[in-house]
Amino acid sequence: MDDVLKLGTRQGLPEDLRFLLHKHPRKGWKAQSALAGTAAFWLANHDVFRAGTYKIYEDLLSLCESGETNYDSGPALRRHIGSLIGGLEGHHNVEDHHYFPMFQSAEPRLARGFEILDGDHRLIHDALGELAATTHKSLERLGRTEGVMTSDQRFALDELVTVVKHTAPLLRQHLGDEEEIVIPLLLERARSDPDFG
Repeated sequence: MDDVLKLGTRQGLPEDLRFLLHKHPRKGWKAQSALAGTAAFWLANHDVFRAGTYKIYEDLLSLCESGETNYDSGPALRRHIGSLIGGLEGHHNVEDHHYFPMFQSAEPRLARGFEILDGDHRLIHDALGELAATTHKSLERLGRTEGVMTSDQRFALDELVTVVKHTAPLLRQHLGDEEEIVIPLLLERARSDPDFG
């Protein structure tokens, strides 16, 4: 894959992969009755991932700004981050082994798009591995204490914030680009095969 199409580098999808998006632009998705089923479920999952990422980032910033921890600060972050990682890994696994091969077979002109998304999944998997490792190390250093943070606790949270700030934009870009390939395909196919997907 060209470096210009790599997640974090590319500026949206190439024009040749947007032919269904032109027929089914994002602003009209919610008005289409065909959005029910797989397409609606897909978008709902993506919204959960976006909200989860935002919640983690906001919780980290709030903790850093307050300069104080409580007994649940670390465990709460661990739960939220673990939930995000587990949800994304499961979602990508189903896409890679079920949906993407089926979609590529249904619309061969999107094959390169699914190759791009597959490359995204590998990059995101690596980023999530880094997030998991940094979460473990940072939250071990944070501990389960209550009160004003030590400088080591502050540095541990700063390291975690840095990784989240790196991962969040990659995830946002991937989710948006994936939607612009998958949702128009589902909407297009729903006309001739309501059970597609």
